[in-house]
Amino acid sequence: MKENYMNRFSCTVKCIGIIALTIFFVACKGKKKVQKQDTPVVVAPDSTASDKCKLDFKSGKVLAKHIQENELDFTYATAKFNCELTLDNEDHSFNVSVRCRKDSVIWMSISKLGIDAARALITKDSVKIMMGLTTKEYFVGDFTYINELLQADLDYDMIQALLFGNSAAFYSDSTRLKPGKDKANCNYFLSTVKKRTAKRINSGQIQPEENYQTMWLSPLTYKIVMLEFEDVKTNRKFNACYDEFKQVDNYLAPFKLVYSITSEKIIKADIRYNRITLNEVQTFPFKIPASYEPIQINKK
Repeated sequence: MKENYMNRFSCTVKCIGIIALTIFFVACKGKKKVQKQDTPVVVAPDSTASDKCKLDFKSGKVLAKHIQENELDFTYATAKFNCELTLDNEDHSFNVSVRCRKDSVIWMSISKLGIDAARALITKDSVKIMMGLTTKEYFVGDFTYINELLQADLDYDMIQALLFGNSAAFYSDSTRLKPGKDKANCNYFLSTVKKRTAKRINSGQIQPEENYQTMWLSPLTYKIVMLEFEDVKTNRKFNACYDEFKQVDNYLAPFKLVYSITSEKIIKADIRYNRITLNEVQTFPFKIPASYEPIQINKK
């Protein structure tokens, strides 16, 4: 019974992480053979699109500046979304309410079939999770254990950025990012590898020799439409797609987010936002009842 519960706790932590990027690191340890991802994230345009696409050259520094200028900015943000998660060949569906005070705290309430399943409170240096449904237990710790469980390098800033389609500080080293034009989809892209190498990697002609990152940008809004990270050492590929952008105050925000990882297994999270509201002052209720018991974790 305890083992089954810990599996549910692990799944809940993974769900929270997947919402924010941790699906990139959720697969088992060791080098795995990368499977070809069978769900394309970017829809290819018609055959004449590349002929019609006219993009002026922009340097990596200029593109990074445009990204930063067009990111979703806020003091407070609240949102609700549905997540369809495929994990370990099982499909899960749950609803999530999110409250965030920028650069300070993220609060999440996860429910299934209208019943509270878990609640999380994430700050720069702590992670707190309360488990509901069949057990009344809680976890209080930091990112150290979470990253050990998920084999990740996760932090608060990454979760906050990926929840709202921002760049996770990708632009902070713009001198290393190499610009390019994806004429097939009429997007700009920034990559840690040269343009020709990026094209050959993306087409499957070659495998990367070191970890690489690429992101594609709309030439009209400079919003990120796709991210791709590949960890060569562990043979894991992470892909994030942002779509269905809508106006939220003076900003554009993606209301459809698809995260997927290709490793020993393919894991996918399809997130659909119902609502995003900015700059309404929020509270972050997280009181652990006296009747709850701490989750006993046997660390290796």
